[in-house]
Amino acid sequence: MTATLVELDEGEGAEVAVVHVRADLDATVVPTLRETLTDAVDRHRHVVVDLSAVPTLDDAGLGLLVRAHRRARRHDGMVVFAGPSRFVITVLHTMHVDGLFPIFDDCDAALEWLRAETS
Repeated sequence: MTATLVELDEGEGAEVAVVHVRADLDATVVPTLRETLTDAVDRHRHVVVDLSAVPTLDDAGLGLLVRAHRRARRHDGMVVFAGPSRFVITVLHTMHVDGLFPIFDDCDAALEWLRAETS
């Protein structure tokens, strides 16, 4: 049995979806994540990307996250990150994209912030 690497949680209602990623965010995961993120951004105003189980992030994964951010902005929404590892935060900072994404310690904090922002 293979583990689910990407899971979409729409339990937060029409405004927010949570995408859980459970793998290195690299070229092998990008096709699956692209489909899930595109669906989430198109169907929900905001998307929380749970990175708590993502040990590494490469240029393919980073590019996908930036494209999802741009797509969400076109829909007057946003993509936020929850629980990124120190390594992932370092990559975001090194590539000068950490300012694009609100970053939270966990999904609960991200969801609470989004609720406050949208109320």
